[in-house]
Amino acid sequence: MMQAKAIGARKDYMGYGLAVVLAGVLALVLLNPSEGQQARYQPHEAIFARKILFSDRIDGGISIRDAATGQLIGEIQPGEGGFVRGALRGFIRERRLENPGAESPLRLAALQGGAIILEDPASGRWTDLRAFGATNLQSFAEILFKKNEEGK
Repeated sequence: MMQAKAIGARKDYMGYGLAVVLAGVLALVLLNPSEGQQARYQPHEAIFARKILFSDRIDGGISIRDAATGQLIGEIQPGEGGFVRGALRGFIRERRLENPGAESPLRLAALQGGAIILEDPASGRWTDLRAFGATNLQSFAEILFKKNEEGK
């Protein structure tokens, strides 16, 4: 008889524990800290920014152009630039789902403190590229700071 009472009390504590965990998850969702981070990365805070057009080539490469001047910044050859290709694919896929046919430049910006972000002004989506490691960050830093290849 004593054993049955102990099991019943244990079930009550499990119910309370589950309720506390669910309340915590709900609080985290409602107080989403990423919303506050979005406001931190405003365009005026960039120490250097560039709007860039990426376009697929027939051979599978990617041409990279400065959106302001139309000049070629660089090219990614077929089979190269895996991280850059993957990051762009994610941005372009989301853009096409929201607004098919919308072709506008992406914004690449260096912020104080060493952050480099890739941003889609059309959708408001952005990614802090530091999250992917120094090597991948360097891939976009080279694009951001590279001089135009045409008319050097």
